[in-house]
Amino acid sequence: MTATVGLSQTDRSTVRFHLTCLAALLPYHQRPAALQAWLGVDPALFHMGFDPPTPVTEAVLNLGGARLQAALAGAVRGHDTQRSLLALDVPVVDTALRNNHQLDYETSRLLRLRNPAATALGRGYQRRHHHRALLSGDPDLAAAALVEGRGEHPATTRATAWATVRAHGGTARVREVVAALPGHEDPVDADVVAACAQADPQPYLDTAGERHLGTGALLTALRAAHRSDLAPWRVRRAMERVLAEPYRIDWALVAAARLGRRLPRTAVEALLLRPDCPPEVAVVLRTGQPPRPGRPLPPPARGPAPRTAYRPPPSAWVPEWRPPGDTGPFGDGAESARRALRTLRVAFDTREDPAAATLDHLSAVIERGQLPASEAVRLMRPADVLTSWVGQGSGWHSVQHAAWSGRAALHVHTAALLARWSAGGVPAERWAAFHPRLWRYPGTLPELLSEVSAAVPDPPDAADGPGGLTA
Repeated sequence: MTATVGLSQTDRSTVRFHLTCLAALLPYHQRPAALQAWLGVDPALFHMGFDPPTPVTEAVLNLGGARLQAALAGAVRGHDTQRSLLALDVPVVDTALRNNHQLDYETSRLLRLRNPAATALGRGYQRRHHHRALLSGDPDLAAAALVEGRGEHPATTRATAWATVRAHGGTARVREVVAALPGHEDPVDADVVAACAQADPQPYLDTAGERHLGTGALLTALRAAHRSDLAPWRVRRAMERVLAEPYRIDWALVAAARLGRRLPRTAVEALLLRPDCPPEVAVVLRTGQPPRPGRPLPPPARGPAPRTAYRPPPSAWVPEWRPPGDTGPFGDGAESARRALRTLRVAFDTREDPAAATLDHLSAVIERGQLPASEAVRLMRPADVLTSWVGQGSGWHSVQHAAWSGRAALHVHTAALLARWSAGGVPAERWAAFHPRLWRYPGTLPELLSEVSAAVPDPPDAADGPGGLTA
């Protein structure tokens, strides 16, 4: 039974968000211990719909054990973090990555190459990644993808993978992959298996490849895609999907089919748009007759323009200073700011209450010099609004790029407060006590830390426990 039982999925994600933001504010060497304790309460700690702050992932990668790293691997979305977890080469972490439905293609490719049999059993299967691996042109990756028998793919896709394996490894490599297949239910695989059963499989493999990738298979698919009962635009889409498959096109046979009136009009139009269509074949497709001697051939069709990589607009490393904003209910003096902090709850924004004191107002108070950030940290309530605002990724970003901001000052002093509280080490039970308390705690952060310390007191022989706070 975990502390999240009875909560909605949104509430669970909110609790996890607040805890990971708090972990980002803890001293670097203390973060794994806190995360381990919270993971014992909530095994799905990192399943929030987004990744934890960068300081948390760095601590897990560098200081966390296999259990903590596996928990992160099962939920992480960031490509760089996935690659870093894969580089650890820990079996339990690899298993968690294979079960991650947010895995990117590059990570899944490396996992498939590392252990094809284990990848074939992973719960995080993505058909598009499997399809891309079959068409990759890499013989090792294509062989690993063929061994994974899941998913429904066009016959041309698996036939192309078999052709890749054969082109780089010959018949011997094809037979090795056939021996590793989990089953022979796919018709392409069945043809290859039957060919390998022959004393000399070469001509049989040629026949199997031609049956699924040859021009005859293409013409058959184009005729099947032409249906008079569908709207023209749907037929064109179907033709485009057929021509997008990796058929081996013999243009002489295409021209012969056009001359023999065996090509539908929509197929002719789709073939004419291909940039690799030879000019003499284009004349046959357009007119239905052979090109006339002495008449110049039309220029080849212009291919699509090359795609240019997206480049983000340039940005300054340190943003320009801007004047402090409105202080709102905090007023213009130190006493009015202290009085407001003692009596009002600080909100993220004014969406729910237009007259509320917000974090932007508090930042303006600090930037104007009305109240030091160290005092604002001790007075601000509720605690989870403070820790989540300065501990999340955007708060860490403001420390790096906007050191003049009130938010950055709050980050520094909140982290200092937690460092003083946790000095000397914190037992796992005390870290676990944060789980049911942090979210929706009505008091200040020092009050929360004192309550946690009282709930899990220091051992009798500890002269100076970590629960003390200094002003």
